[in-house]
Amino acid sequence: MDVWEAITKRRSIRAFKAQEVTDALLLKLVEAGRWAPSGSNIQPLHFVLIRAPGQIKKIQAFAPGMSGGPPAVIAICADLALAERRGGKLGREVMCLMDAAMAAQNIALAAVEMELGTCVIRSFNPQAVQSILKLPQEIVPQLLVTVGYPTKIPTAPKRKDLEKITSWEEYLKAGD
Repeated sequence: MDVWEAITKRRSIRAFKAQEVTDALLLKLVEAGRWAPSGSNIQPLHFVLIRAPGQIKKIQAFAPGMSGGPPAVIAICADLALAERRGGKLGREVMCLMDAAMAAQNIALAAVEMELGTCVIRSFNPQAVQSILKLPQEIVPQLLVTVGYPTKIPTAPKRKDLEKITSWEEYLKAGD
């Protein structure tokens, strides 16, 4: 599968089969995340792989955005102390989340090729998830990515026309 096909096939999956996702597949997804760009090459990310149903259920209690009974979750966490030491306030407050988002996108695209579905989630209580995962104080969850085999793949949502979201050289209001 080429990258363009993966980009156009990727969907947010919110319903999963009960089928297990193997360690090898999860590690391959983390490998894809590891190769995402990192601001100033700080590489503050740490990935926690969760497959135990009880652990997933605990996280779901603090993650209203998580649904569909995922058989696996990847918590993309960031070492905020490292990010601040190497990138200052910008590293801690902005670059960590950007790095996590780019890693999540790589994971989502790699998952499409592996016939897995994902959903990237930010609506969760970071302190509660940090506690559940027994993360040290400086390692803070940025995003959760549910992973599994989709029960169905939704149709693509309509996208805005390219000419309505693109300007050349300077901003022009769509239609101008």
